[in-house]
Amino acid sequence: MLHRPYFNGADGMMLIYDITRSSSFSNINNWYSTAVKYGLSGIPRILIGNKIDLKDERKIILPMAEHLSEKIGAQIFETSALTGENVQLIFQKIAELTLRSKIEEQ
Repeated sequence: MLHRPYFNGADGMMLIYDITRSSSFSNINNWYSTAVKYGLSGIPRILIGNKIDLKDERKIILPMAEHLSEKIGAQIFETSALTGENVQLIFQKIAELTLRSKIEEQ
């Protein structure tokens, strides 16, 4: 019940995990399942691994993330909020996917 406001009216989904924390990666399935429960299975989504600036602390390797992205039907990106690497790209991508989805609905 507490999550409903987070999903209400969503047109796109960014599922973000910390590449240095396995628990955040595991939680992606829970967040995605909750979104589906609220009827958002058809909206565009991207999977994002953040903190790629912490290469030596990486726990989630790319093949793991690629497997999950296939499972949930999302494109995958890796970013660093600290350095800004790929941050603009992911916002452009979700905007592009969302706009394309809206045009296709018409």
